[in-house]
Amino acid sequence: MKTIKIKRILVPIDFSDASYNAVNNALHLVKLLQAEIYLICVTGNSTNHFSKWVENQNEEHTLIDVDNAIIRKMNEMKKDIELKHGIMAHIHISTGYVYTEIINFANAKQIDMIIMGTQGVTGMSEVIDGSNTQRVVTQSKVPVLSIQETCVAPQFKNILIPIDNSRHSREKVNMALYFGKLFNASMHIIGLLDSYDSQAIELFQIKIRSVEEIIDASGLMRTTMLVHAKHIAQAALDYGIENNCDLIVINTGHESEVNGFLLGAFAQHIVNHSSIPILSLKHTPSHYRMDSPGIPDF
Repeated sequence: MKTIKIKRILVPIDFSDASYNAVNNALHLVKLLQAEIYLICVTGNSTNHFSKWVENQNEEHTLIDVDNAIIRKMNEMKKDIELKHGIMAHIHISTGYVYTEIINFANAKQIDMIIMGTQGVTGMSEVIDGSNTQRVVTQSKVPVLSIQETCVAPQFKNILIPIDNSRHSREKVNMALYFGKLFNASMHIIGLLDSYDSQAIELFQIKIRSVEEIIDASGLMRTTMLVHAKHIAQAALDYGIENNCDLIVINTGHESEVNGFLLGAFAQHIVNHSSIPILSLKHTPSHYRMDSPGIPDF
């Protein structure tokens, strides 16, 4: 099993309040993890969004004016971080498709985690919108933390791990434990069932017990609840709110193949509209026992 190390954190910036808050939350984690921070600004096709920072507002703006404004703002942010936090920030500015540039930069710089700022129930900001965020979440090779504008200096003390009746990876559990140990958190397992078939429930309980054993071996506090629900994703979100969870860890592209937990429009909804920070990570096929779907190869 690959050892989890988060030493390079990337934050996409569009100078919205949500992205500024993402930077502040990233800096909090950077200090805890002794990591590096990278900031990327992608203009995409939304140069109008950035024109408000052109110094001379009385004249017609050119693309060069907008580019210069972005460079100035990024350098100001870099200097502010270094002066206030004593952390050297790496900045990058590019033009193109927002999600493509973010993914390509993350791959090139061997980024370990991406932090995306959201605006709570109103969704993403103008440039880094829900569509771009969903593409980053589903295509990123590294974990993506979607964090709300209202979240300040995250203290992940109650971490929720939703488990449904599809195959799941040890990566998700291990990533949850990584943050659990960092914050000495209580771990919440919610087993999400949409069937009352006795054989299916018995097999599902085996899966849940395997996750419980991993968490119990870590020494962290753990609670488990099984829930029957037609809409299992909403059931997970409801549980998170009711139990004061401050982080939900999910897989992308695999966590509920049948019910669409992270597929299509609903995936975009859960990332954009959850009031709880979402840590999404893409599964690795090698972490599954294909002969026994649902039972991790530990």
